[in-house]
Amino acid sequence: MRYYHLGIALLLCACGKKDQPVPVPSGPVTQQEINNWVLDSMRYFYLWNDNLPQKADATMETRAFFQSLKNPVDPFSLIYNPGNFATMPRYMLNNYGMDYSIIAWPAATGSAIGVVKLVIPGSNAATAGFRRGSYFTKINSAALTPTNAATLTEQVLKDGQGIFTPATISGGVVTEGNPVTVLLGIATENPIYAKTIINSNNKKIAYLFYNAFNDAYNNSLISAFQDFKNQGATELILDMRYNTGGSVAAAAVLTALTATGITEKSTFVQYSGNKNQGTQQLSFGATMASPESGSAIAFSSVQSAALALSRVFILTSHETISAAELTINNLKPYTKVIQIGDTTYGKDKGAISIKDGRGRITWIMHPITYKLSNAKGEGNYEKGIPPTYLSDEMNTQPLAAIGDVKDVMITKAISIIAGNGRTAIPESNTYTRTWYVTPQMNSELIIPR
Repeated sequence: MRYYHLGIALLLCACGKKDQPVPVPSGPVTQQEINNWVLDSMRYFYLWNDNLPQKADATMETRAFFQSLKNPVDPFSLIYNPGNFATMPRYMLNNYGMDYSIIAWPAATGSAIGVVKLVIPGSNAATAGFRRGSYFTKINSAALTPTNAATLTEQVLKDGQGIFTPATISGGVVTEGNPVTVLLGIATENPIYAKTIINSNNKKIAYLFYNAFNDAYNNSLISAFQDFKNQGATELILDMRYNTGGSVAAAAVLTALTATGITEKSTFVQYSGNKNQGTQQLSFGATMASPESGSAIAFSSVQSAALALSRVFILTSHETISAAELTINNLKPYTKVIQIGDTTYGKDKGAISIKDGRGRITWIMHPITYKLSNAKGEGNYEKGIPPTYLSDEMNTQPLAAIGDVKDVMITKAISIIAGNGRTAIPESNTYTRTWYVTPQMNSELIIPR
């Protein structure tokens, strides 16, 4: 009998009723024991379990073994050992504190330049002097080109530090500054970067930059909407252009705070798994009652702060992933979504967290287990959710500060609200050539059990 620990101390087994318990092994944990546990877990929970091999090389290193089991269409499932930092994936934003794109810039030495899009306050990148809108021309003394940005970034992630050459641009002239070193760390993020009321054409427009679905900030999210409501907001711009997802409970909270006609028993999400997992339908109340961390949120506390809007403007990019996409899709049965920006990433699936309930095996798995859909059964956005209006912030340099009405996507939303933008016919832009975007953290949407 294999033991699984699924997030909330629930022990499950993948055996029949007539199976007799197998004694817990004694002595050191072997590679074969670990890999057998991995394979048994995948056979029971994995969305594509029908395609798993009948036999596998149980002597392989754990991560390589897990990778060999994954379906070719699955880039999301992961495994790691919390006691071994080397097994943890690394990302520029989460480990260095900044996210950037490399764009074409003929005046730069290598005809390309780095544009910092987001910096976590207090992070190593912030300490080094970077902020949103900063430029740099080199990484580890190598001039950025259209072809080397990925390799240079991978080296920084591997080495645990990177040397960046900052630059300024004036009158089309690029001036380089002194190189600065940014060290690897763990950047702790408050996902609510900005919340404000924009007064435009006698309308009060709530603006929220929300960058992660973190249950620790659910009460802060509710407070932000209560402030919007108290100030008489009648429109909402929800900025999730870099939001890579997180908790499904937090997604339910945000959806209920935004849309109209939602009750505690209204359907929020539907999960469709393999033959073992079946299909589930969860209400808003049930989803909020099972957060990934912290205390459950009572629906009544959300209901009292809800804006109950008939439409919402959501700003997106290809870095809008997972729970952020779930929110966009699952708002649609309840309100009109006007999406501005770029097509989202395309992650329409969720995972569960699996631990060894006996405590022998220290690895943790997050295998993709369910496909996600909304209250109407609509999903299948694996190619991303396309915007109502295409817009690329890289077309306008320097980047406006977060929440600044000069930001190209915010400007578009305000113009539509004012009646100066068309809501029926999608628009298009001529895009600045973007050569590279830093890989985003796989903020796994964990399905509570």
